Amino acid sequence: MTNERISELEALGFSRWTNGSMDRLYINAAQLGLNCEYYKTGNISRAEFKGESISNSRARGMKAAKTYIDIKTGRAYSDNETLLEAVKELAGIN
Repeated sequence: MTNERISELEALGFSRWTNGSMDRLYINAAQLGLNCEYYKTGNISRAEFKGESISNSRARGMKAAKTYIDIKTGRAYSDNETLLEAVKELAGIN
């Protein structure tokens, strides 16, 4: 992945993280389209992803998911299948 491409992805909301031999671009669920409203307790009261209503449980899972692109391989990874598809779409990865 070129430095120019990395800069483009950072402009889209990705954050670069490097540790030892690992070099990744992370993005969170909110930047991919997750929108939540909360009770005063901090629990999710209402959630939607890309404008569609989703369950609070599903939203919690999306918020907790690690979603990133491995810079060395150019592949996207996520703990959540919906976010994996969203990051591939945003970054133009197959």
